[in-house]
Amino acid sequence: MGSYVARRTAQMVLVVLGVVSVTFFAVRLVPGDPARIMEPPGTPESVLKLTRARLGTDKPIPVQYVGFLRRLARGDLGTSFRGGRPVMGTVVDALPNTFALGIVSMAVSTALSFLVGIAAALRPNGPFDRLALLFVTVAQSTPSFWLGVVLALVFAIELRWLPAIGMTGPESFVLPVATLSLTLMPLLVRAVRQGFIEALGEGFVRAARARGLSERRILLVHVMKVAAVPLITLIGLQAGYVLGGAVVIESIFNWPGIGNLALQAIQQRDFPMIQGTVLVIAVVFTVVNFLVDLTYAAVDPRVKY
Repeated sequence: MGSYVARRTAQMVLVVLGVVSVTFFAVRLVPGDPARIMEPPGTPESVLKLTRARLGTDKPIPVQYVGFLRRLARGDLGTSFRGGRPVMGTVVDALPNTFALGIVSMAVSTALSFLVGIAAALRPNGPFDRLALLFVTVAQSTPSFWLGVVLALVFAIELRWLPAIGMTGPESFVLPVATLSLTLMPLLVRAVRQGFIEALGEGFVRAARARGLSERRILLVHVMKVAAVPLITLIGLQAGYVLGGAVVIESIFNWPGIGNLALQAIQQRDFPMIQGTVLVIAVVFTVVNFLVDLTYAAVDPRVKY
């Protein structure tokens, strides 16, 4: 177990370093000069040179990369081009808001998906099963950005029941959580439904019924253990998707999270902030996948490292 954790930790470090390195070179090779974006139009070239020297973008890209790695080794993500804010502090301040949105969305989507998937699996090809599959098809075909805009127009602008932007209280979670949950549910509902249908047809279920166990105990204890194993990976990947999808959702609802921060940094060509947000997202994604792998051993004793 210890050697497995060491190997996976080394792999995670390489993956994160690779993602951050690709991001570092990509944002600098894309056309666009941060100095020209920061300075007003018509600024003399002499002033632009001074701005580039202050930002460090006047140096060759390999030299900038070496300096970035040195700062990264010290835990320093640099300073934002806009306002001189420390990148580390800014990202740390925004991360809890994204975590709050992601955790609530995952909890809601997982709970609803299990309820819908189990109910559909109990009566395959029945009326509820067909209705659930129709919902999955429609939800999977609906773009999250379109859904978010529609929900904001209906419930925030037309009906004025809920706030459309910002994070002002519990009611602010409703629209972004509903958008993310409806985006996450289709795959989960399909997986839960298929997993329970397959598990209910296994021999251990017939044996449990022959011993006189109640259907509730069979479903929630015996079948759940078997059906939940493949769902762990899917839920873990969905957690990573929440971070990626948060860029779109947070921008629609102006949520003060890391996704909105990353989008603003891209628009402003703020290299240090882009690198910092990508680094945090990559670390969270790889750690979640690592925890999913470790959970396998706890849920399924057949898994060995």
